[in-house]
Amino acid sequence: MIDNMREKKMTKQQHNTKASDRKFTTIPHRSSRSTRSILAQAVSVAVLAGLGTESLQAQQLEEVIVTATKRAESVMDVPISITAMSGEDIRAVNLTDVKDLIAFTPGISGNSKDSFLDFVSVRGIRTIDFGNGGDPSVSLYKNGLYQGRNGSAVSTLYDIDRAEVLRGPQGFLFGRNSVSGAMNIITTKPNVSEMEGYAQLDVGERDLIAFEGGINLPISDNAAVRIAGYHSQEDGYVENDFGGPDLIDYENQGLRITGRWETDNLTADLMIEYEDRDQFGTVYRATGEGDAFLVDQTRINGGEVISLSRDGRTVNNDNSLQPTDEAEIFSVSLMIDYDMGWATLTSLTGYKDHDYLYVEDYDALPTVTFNYGQDQSGDYFEQELRLSSNDDGPLGWYAGASYYQEDIETVFLGQQEEDVYCLGYWFNTCQDMFDYYNYLDDYNGNTYYCDYYLDYYFSSCDWSGSADGLINDRNRIKGKYEGYSAYVDLRYEFTDAFDMNFGVRYSYDEKEFSQEVLQDSGNSLLAYKAQTGFSTPEGALSDKQDWNDTTWRIVANYRPNEDTLIFASVATGYKSGGFGSFNIEGPGADGCPFGLCVGLPGSEAPGDFGPETVISYELGYKATLFNGRSQLATTAFYYEYEDLQAIFSEGPKQIVDNVGELDGYGLELELSTAITDNLTLRVGASWLETEATGIQAFCGAGEVLDPVKGADHCEGNSIPWAPKYTAFAVLNGVYPVGDSGGEMFGTLSWSWEDDIRGDWPDESLIYQRIATLNQTDIVLGYRQSGWSAAGYVENVFDDVWYDGNYADDPTPGTIYAQHAFGPARPRTVGVRLGYDF
Repeated sequence: MIDNMREKKMTKQQHNTKASDRKFTTIPHRSSRSTRSILAQAVSVAVLAGLGTESLQAQQLEEVIVTATKRAESVMDVPISITAMSGEDIRAVNLTDVKDLIAFTPGISGNSKDSFLDFVSVRGIRTIDFGNGGDPSVSLYKNGLYQGRNGSAVSTLYDIDRAEVLRGPQGFLFGRNSVSGAMNIITTKPNVSEMEGYAQLDVGERDLIAFEGGINLPISDNAAVRIAGYHSQEDGYVENDFGGPDLIDYENQGLRITGRWETDNLTADLMIEYEDRDQFGTVYRATGEGDAFLVDQTRINGGEVISLSRDGRTVNNDNSLQPTDEAEIFSVSLMIDYDMGWATLTSLTGYKDHDYLYVEDYDALPTVTFNYGQDQSGDYFEQELRLSSNDDGPLGWYAGASYYQEDIETVFLGQQEEDVYCLGYWFNTCQDMFDYYNYLDDYNGNTYYCDYYLDYYFSSCDWSGSADGLINDRNRIKGKYEGYSAYVDLRYEFTDAFDMNFGVRYSYDEKEFSQEVLQDSGNSLLAYKAQTGFSTPEGALSDKQDWNDTTWRIVANYRPNEDTLIFASVATGYKSGGFGSFNIEGPGADGCPFGLCVGLPGSEAPGDFGPETVISYELGYKATLFNGRSQLATTAFYYEYEDLQAIFSEGPKQIVDNVGELDGYGLELELSTAITDNLTLRVGASWLETEATGIQAFCGAGEVLDPVKGADHCEGNSIPWAPKYTAFAVLNGVYPVGDSGGEMFGTLSWSWEDDIRGDWPDESLIYQRIATLNQTDIVLGYRQSGWSAAGYVENVFDDVWYDGNYADDPTPGTIYAQHAFGPARPRTVGVRLGYDF
């Protein structure tokens, strides 16, 4: 019903413009620039601005209708920190997958060229665990339905009506909890009034070919079908000195079929969707810096210095396991709105099945220092029922209940070369390491002998290498998760100018989880030392736990006039507990050498962690200015985030547990303005300050001593991977040509993020991201009678930056090099042809 309201507001001309404006690109891309680039950018803005110089009176901005509060409202009337982008907006700045929205949303960062959500940070809050025993901190939705976790949640933006990105806890707007923020993608729905459609072809450098199209087919006065699909492919752009083809290539395709049935009081949409993604895994590049790497590189490379290029898009990786990031995702959903007069009943039903394979060469070196893999499959079911009031009186409300069930199975791989492992940890030979760990080891006052472990590990106590010379550390986790929630939100208008919202939600989550270490395929005597550090010789270890919480929010809204909203809110958020994918707990996990810990059913269990919670305070201002020609939205916020669910090291062991507290505050701003009838500008910016306490577990006990803080060198630091400042700007120009109805159009877009901390220690002890994230794109074209043609340049200044980076341990003896990952896509020139009817 809500979608009907929006579609009925769209004229035929608007709908055609929507289709012809479609943009299609490839993988995420942004970069840094120098002073000369800033000057060149200013010239580009001036040239594009010239398209609109003949207009003396600016137009009014089009009203953007959103449904974030379960009512169809203008984005300027919603008392939430929300960024809304229409399908036209998304295409104008060439966004292709859901994480690309980050570039043009203040307060969110962490777009990476893979299917992981770990680096997505909303106001500094992110997922600090890449296993599958917990849940993501930022929640992704499509048409209000939860999209899941790494491998299944990231989908392509094609045939999209709009996107709504919400910041802060959002437990009252969706069926699943959203503790830090939410991104909701609304696809274009069928309409019963007319047949229409579009097609677009994009051809560019590196054999880039992308096609997107859709067609709307009315069947009767009450029914219609919409079919949309896409295909895109591109060759790689990162050269590998080790040999082989260029890296970061991809080939993706998808198909969506949506059927609609509507009457005066009923709207039902059935959607079937399939996506096949086949792209390169994350690419890491060793920086060649860092004290430990400079000392140890010859040890782990057979006595030779490792050759590293200074070209930011050149690496030297063995890629012994072909890096890949591929998934097949199938989903079915049914969305029903039934208008009962006094209220609207909404039912959301969704089912999703996915298979996901991910492999990366994590070490960024021409040796098998560490390869990581993840072979995953799962299915997810969700049902939500909601009632929303239709009364125009002072009291408005909505209430709902939801249920979900998820089954997930993942085999994780940690692979290392035996010789590299032994040399990297300062043993002259692997026999020396074998003797040290397995013959006689005085460890925490306990003595261990090789003979003790013969039944579990060894056929003899003499070292011999595995058949392939590798340690293949594999563990399998299985999870069966389910939960339910109920919520209610009330809004009462005390006066024409003042109203308040009151909301409460109860959530219950239950997780059954098992952890099993699989036998090393090469039968290495160093088995279980690459990643897990333990074995489960008698089968899987399992546990079952549940958590529940009641969260709430209060919002006060003041409207001094019809064009201004001032709001203040307090909201709490909750994310359920879970289990670590790489650690166990119990007597057999304590006081044993790494790799020789034994987990037995009934004695040991998967390591677990508790819920994390947040309380968030916001003060917001929204105003429509200059007779509708400008819209301003700004929000100040402060939050206290407790019991972070995070992965950290205890020696070589990887532990997931609750760690510390994070306090954050900042400011977000967005401004849209119609400069002239032909020129519009949208800008945004954010500022963030965070301070973490009780997080010394991230840094170890005094392993690196800060001259001021000493052993507590992590305390009080800002959270890693969250920039202090972000900014973006989008300039759109349209200029009529002659009397034929044709027009020139152009878009100049820019996005920027400040440097980020690459790890928890003080900035003086870690490596910052190589070059500030900074991207500029330009599109210029002509359209007439449904046809359009445009040329584009992406990453105009061809700068290099990276999605993120990791610091090495500054003490000699580390096995890993300091490295960065996700080099920026280079300057790309291409042409787009489109037709809509």
